[in-house]
Parts: sequence; structure tokens; C-alpha cells
Amino acid sequence: PSELAFYPVPKLTIRRVGDHEAYSASRANELGDGTAEVRTVEDAVLYVRLFAKYDQPLAIMNDAITTNVQAGVYDGARNAIIAAAH
Repeated sequence: PSELAFYPVPKLTIRRVGDHEAYSASRANELGDGTAEVRTVEDAVLYVRLFAKYDQPLAIMNDAITTNVQAGVYDGARNAIIAAAH
């Protein structure tokens, strides 16, 4: 989850490997571009079936991504480079 947290794509957040990934999973859910952390295979399958059957969950995530891009939410690396250059 931690690596995907910085990409503007819909995320099915599966069980994390380490505790250091908890913040990234929570953050994706807060931003609306990811699910809550899914802890079991059965729950992951339910989400996949939901995504396959209904357009709305992924559409909601994509709308959140559009809003987040406009707000500059995913610009952290760009802002760090600009700050370092000054």
C-alpha cells in the first residue's frame, strides 16, 4: 500500500505487510481514492466482485482522484524538488 499511496489510481488496499504501511492505507481511504484496508481474501474478493458488477464505486474513486489532482494532493514530490531548488 505505501508505494501506491502516491499514485492517482483507484486502490483496493489489501492487508499490509508492515505497520509502517498503515498510514498510507488510511490516507488513501481518507482521500477517497482507495478502499479501507481489506484484511482477508474473502473481503478482497467481495470488493473485486463489487467493482465488476457496479460502476459507482470506481467512479466515486475516480471523481475523488480528479478533485485531489485539482487540489494538488499528489504534488508532494514536485513540491519537494521546487523547495530544494530554492
